[in-house]
Amino acid sequence: MQTGDFPSLTKRPYEDAAPIDSSGSKPPVIASSLPEPLQMALNQALAKSSEAHGKFLNNLPGVKKRVNAAGGSSISSESWVVAQMDLASLEMIRSPSVAALADVDALYLKRLNAEFEDQQPGGAQIIAKNRDQIQAQVKAQQDAIDAMKARLR
Repeated sequence: MQTGDFPSLTKRPYEDAAPIDSSGSKPPVIASSLPEPLQMALNQALAKSSEAHGKFLNNLPGVKKRVNAAGGSSISSESWVVAQMDLASLEMIRSPSVAALADVDALYLKRLNAEFEDQQPGGAQIIAKNRDQIQAQVKAQQDAIDAMKARLR
């Protein structure tokens, strides 16, 4: 072992101090709400989809009944045609939900672009959560229609 005057290995005072933020930037502020015009547009899309989904659900049992009755029928038979017309009617009833999803997608994209430009980050998360609700309604509607169409083939 060498002997001599070596530096001490004890902590220096600055080693216990808080780290220095050299970036000069502040942490991003996450928006807890949306600007009023954007929130109103989101609320309108939600209302439009919910109303259409309610109508869809109200009409669904009757359409299922007619589709089940036409299940083994030949193409172009009266029961098959009635079931096809009912399915088309159900598609029309659900169209506001699909339109609402497109509206919310546009709002989401607009908000993402604004966040990319450093304007009030975090609002896209609010839109995405509400978008998920509308998308779930549209998916449930499509799944029900696809199942009924499969019975008519």
